[in-house]
Parts: sequence; structure tokens; C-alpha cells
Amino acid sequence: MHEELYDGSKYADRHTCFLTRTDGTTVTMEVYLFAGLTPDGRFHRIEETTLLLQGSDADRDLGSAR
Repeated sequence: MHEELYDGSKYADRHTCFLTRTDGTTVTMEVYLFAGLTPDGRFHRIEETTLLLQGSDADRDLGSAR
């Protein structure tokens, strides 16, 4: 976690994910997360965008939900 921000029910952070595939190759992605919080502090909506820092072109969609 690099940065984190709360503003009422809005939340944002920037963090880095370090992944190791079963074949031993590594992937590093920077993640920008934006979310909405419920009154009791739980996430009710999360949106993320990722930036591939290290890895192959095939790794670009690792952060995509389908």
C-alpha cells in the first residue's frame, strides 16, 4: 500500500501487487482502487485499474474481471 484516502463513504488507494506464476515467472502491477463504503465501513462497490510494471504482454489482462 503506497497511499490511501477516505472521504466520507468514498475510498481510494494505490498499491503494488507482486505475483509469481507456477512456472516461476514474476509479474508486478500497480493497482489504483476506488470504492464506496457502507455506513459500517464495508465495501459495497469496488473499481480498479491496473498498470503492468513487469511481465509479458500476456499478463496485461491479469487484473481484468470477466
